[in-house]
Amino acid sequence: MEIIRDVTGLRPHPFPVVALGNFDGVHAGHQTILRTAIERAHAKHGTAFAVTFDPTPAKVLAPDRAPRLILTPEDKLALLGESGIDSVVVLNFTHALSQLTPREFVRTYLVGHLGVRTVVVGHSVSFGHNRAGNATVMAELGRELGFDVAVVGPVKVAGMEVSSTTVREVIAAGDLRTAANLLGRSHFLSGPVIHGRERGRKIGFPTANIQSRTECLPPDGVYATRLILDDGSHASITNIGMRPTFAEPERTIEAHIFDFDRDIYDREVRLELVERIRPERKFDSADALAAQIGADLKRARAILAPA
Repeated sequence: MEIIRDVTGLRPHPFPVVALGNFDGVHAGHQTILRTAIERAHAKHGTAFAVTFDPTPAKVLAPDRAPRLILTPEDKLALLGESGIDSVVVLNFTHALSQLTPREFVRTYLVGHLGVRTVVVGHSVSFGHNRAGNATVMAELGRELGFDVAVVGPVKVAGMEVSSTTVREVIAAGDLRTAANLLGRSHFLSGPVIHGRERGRKIGFPTANIQSRTECLPPDGVYATRLILDDGSHASITNIGMRPTFAEPERTIEAHIFDFDRDIYDREVRLELVERIRPERKFDSADALAAQIGADLKRARAILAPA
């Protein structure tokens, strides 16, 4: 997959088809948009582009109200690549870019720089100054500027309409099973393994302390998880929270990996969050905590066992 951050002077591509969106989460709805763009481009022996933004518009225009991102920019690019898209155009979103009308944005970037032949958007797309552009406006611009428009959605999974907002809501509720259905994969966080206080090791459950770069996290609690390393997936159990039994001063993410005894400090890892086992709570002693962890381990192994 080609990643393009400067579209000025971009070389011509055969029959360019553009999927436009923020694509935070690359969820089931996004996957349908991307798949539509790929099919339309490849049917004409053309090039399928995803056009997205970094930072996202909300981070620039309303940073105090911007939603927590489901994916880091790097993880979003990785998942876009896994979709089979040929190229991703990452536009640097600035206040100047936000001032472009929908027509100016489409004429300058999609038509002028990319030479688009077909644009694929979700039914709830918004673009241009004051979010004045929508699917209807895109269709009108297509007729005016000479490209086709395909509008996708709404996409529903198990009766729920898929959107990044809905994904965030179910993650915030700790419902990782529903989140996985909407995403088409387990929600994950990513970041390096750092040195912690080694509380777990002292009570017989060594943990990997993960410094998450992912913003969208579930509520504090204990989770059945899978830690992804270069050599594959490792079943694990993870505590997210303040460790109230030890009165820790800051929130941590600590994963105990089953049947694992390797040094992974400073390694970049991905932690898949499969199911919430219980909320975090304070125990009267380290022994009581250790006993509860034993029960949690049994539950996590059952959740993660092959079907």
